[in-house]
Formats: sequence, C-alpha cells, structure tokens
Amino acid sequence: MTANLLPQKHVHTAESLIGLGAIVLSLLEESGRSLDNLWTHVKQAEAVKRRIHGTVTLDHVVLAVDFLYAVGAVTLSKEGHLVRCV
Repeated sequence: MTANLLPQKHVHTAESLIGLGAIVLSLLEESGRSLDNLWTHVKQAEAVKRRIHGTVTLDHVVLAVDFLYAVGAVTLSKEGHLVRCV
C-alpha cells in the first residue's frame, strides 16, 4: 500500500490515508487508546481484513494518525492516549 491521501482510480478508499483515518477514528474509544493498542485493534479490525487485505503497516497507521491530528480530528490526552475530537 502506498501512502496516498485520497483514493484514486487504482487506490481503494480504505487504502488511502483518509479511508484508513476513518477506520482509526471508528476504533478510538472515548477514553482514548495508546498507539500500540490502536495498532493492535487496526490489525484485528474486520474492516481492514476485508478492504485492505493485510497490506496496512504501522507506518501507514502513524501517517493516518498524523493526518487526523493535523485536521483536528484527534488529540492527545494528558496520559498520552489518542482521543477522538469529533
């Protein structure tokens, strides 16, 4: 999987950073998650298994989290956990 921000003709929505960001947002709980915990849940997520076919890497998840942080969709709690803002 290449790091594409938007889906394109040959890049499925779930394989773009925006699509992966949506999966990440859906996995964040109100109390927040650490990046390690989030990575574990992303690997196990049924949506990822069906739509990305196991090609998602930790680097892509970090890029998706960076994107979500840049647009204000997630923030860090005092404990260092990722918390959904929207």
